[in-house]
Amino acid sequence: RQDSGGGERGGEGVGEPSRQSSEVRSTVSGLVYLITMNRAKTLMKRVFSALGTVMVVAGAGLLTYVLVQYHNQSSTGTKSPHWSAAQAKKGKEIAAQFAKHQVVKVPVLNKRVDAGVEPAVRMIIPRIGLDAPVVQTPPVNGVWDVADWRVGHLSTTPNPGAPGNAAFSAHDDIKGEIFKRVNELTPGSQIILKTMHGSFTYIVTGQQVVDPSNTAPLNPTKASTITLISCTPYWIDTQRLIVKAVLKTSSAT
Repeated sequence: RQDSGGGERGGEGVGEPSRQSSEVRSTVSGLVYLITMNRAKTLMKRVFSALGTVMVVAGAGLLTYVLVQYHNQSSTGTKSPHWSAAQAKKGKEIAAQFAKHQVVKVPVLNKRVDAGVEPAVRMIIPRIGLDAPVVQTPPVNGVWDVADWRVGHLSTTPNPGAPGNAAFSAHDDIKGEIFKRVNELTPGSQIILKTMHGSFTYIVTGQQVVDPSNTAPLNPTKASTITLISCTPYWIDTQRLIVKAVLKTSSAT
């Protein structure tokens, strides 16, 4: 029995190191796993930190570019159309043709006025959610300045309701972006011009893109027509977007 007992004790002695070895391996595996996870977390933090830095730098660069472009266009007095001397001469000739349509009569308050007597004070385009004030913008030396934050009416063209081609312009990408979405207008879209005592609804007939030197869209018409002019493409402005519309209805307000 002693030998047997000794043998049993010897068996227990052999099993103990095996269990200890297994525990050590488990502990080592756990430590390796923790170290690996910590390294992975550290690496991910570094990656996200680097991506964040890149995005901040890229955003700052883009913002700087936009501000510089805005400053350059503002400081140089961006005009639409951008005419050369020859183009300005042609524009002056066209402006002279329109001069006969200019209205100088002062309307009588609280009385319906004849079509064309009053200038537009507001433009509404339901399709694109546009509702903006209109101001008179005369050409200077054949160059027509675009109004800032408003729609500009070329003052040498007819007022709402009068026969002829009335021209309106606005910026598409700076100073209000009033005409940013006029390219979305399609035949049948409404353009409403408000005067102090009247409302005139025009229906879009079509649109086109032309070179800045093309002044044909400003040619006189027999019917009461309006022409919207803006720069295109967005933030490039090398062409002119033209939208045409004809008078459908008018009413006193």
